Amino acid sequence: MQATQKIVFNEVGLRALQQKARLLLCFSSVIDTGQFLQGPENDKLKMSLKKYLNGLYVHLVSSGHDALLLSLISLNLIKTDEIIVPANAYPTSFPVSLSGARMVLCDVDVNGQMSFESLKKMITQNTKAIILVHMYGLVGDIEKIVALAKEKNIILIEDCAQAYGSKFKNKHIGTLGDIGCFSFYPTKNLGTLGDGGAIVTSNKAYSDRVEMLKSYGERSRYASQTIAGHSRLPEIQAGALNIYLESQESNEEKRKQLFLYYLNKIKKAGISIRTFLSHPDSDPVPHLFVIEVKKRDNLQAYLAQHGIETHVHYPHPIHLVPAFHNLGYKEGDFPQAEHLCRNCLSLPFYSFMTEDQVDYIVSKLQAFYG
Repeated sequence: MQATQKIVFNEVGLRALQQKARLLLCFSSVIDTGQFLQGPENDKLKMSLKKYLNGLYVHLVSSGHDALLLSLISLNLIKTDEIIVPANAYPTSFPVSLSGARMVLCDVDVNGQMSFESLKKMITQNTKAIILVHMYGLVGDIEKIVALAKEKNIILIEDCAQAYGSKFKNKHIGTLGDIGCFSFYPTKNLGTLGDGGAIVTSNKAYSDRVEMLKSYGERSRYASQTIAGHSRLPEIQAGALNIYLESQESNEEKRKQLFLYYLNKIKKAGISIRTFLSHPDSDPVPHLFVIEVKKRDNLQAYLAQHGIETHVHYPHPIHLVPAFHNLGYKEGDFPQAEHLCRNCLSLPFYSFMTEDQVDYIVSKLQAFYG
């Protein structure tokens, strides 16, 4: 009989423990300087991201949520403006709702990415922006969506919270639209020890507005041009990211290899499970390993009994979440998103996982569906 293993969903602490000595040295250095915000660690991180993303304007902010919210506010939205969002992108819906514009939903494809056909139907004369969410770190029909946005003169914002490192035709995700938004939440492909985020753009006008919006609307100290709050990345979080960036390439390669190992193992097992794939012209750095299954809730309970922690990303499409009933949608309006929310399960997936752990998980999937 196979011994029960304990496999957590995401062991974010392992990366920190691996770099604990360097992290403590960095934090000690920050304390010695007495500069806890907008210091040399922030400057170093901005330069690294600019180099990585080929010279774009980069702004470091306190979270991925703020990255989206400030990007939207920088567009000078009015209440009749419409922002199109995929119906399964639960976290993305909150900054859109807070931006002052009207959120419009569209359906997704079988891989959980924005549906190009559904998107086309939702565009009106009031459409100000499209938020393309790279769900699970994968890439969808981005080329078609970029072309459509340009044709219609609509601003394209890429939500790259789950997709740091992913590429399409050798171009970094986050640089194909007008604005790219990243999250450095601990579980992300590049995560820190708390919250953090970044905004990238090649548009100087948007960049200048974001620069004001992230600090009380100021062009110069105490000379606010507009009403705004503040959003800053702490020095210790920037320092942690600078350390992590040194091994980021190998970390991403481990994620890619683990993803492929999962795919092959499930395929060889011959189980009736559908896996999610990225666009054939993309080079994704997967953030989650998501499967579509029958009897999802029963399977999740069974795996938990055998020590395997799983999550659902996300259990409800936006229009069926109570907070968003005011949007006026009903069940059945976005059938693919609703189907995925009912039938998807995220398996344990992180760069420190072993093939033996994947083998154990797949063996339990076989046992459940056997």
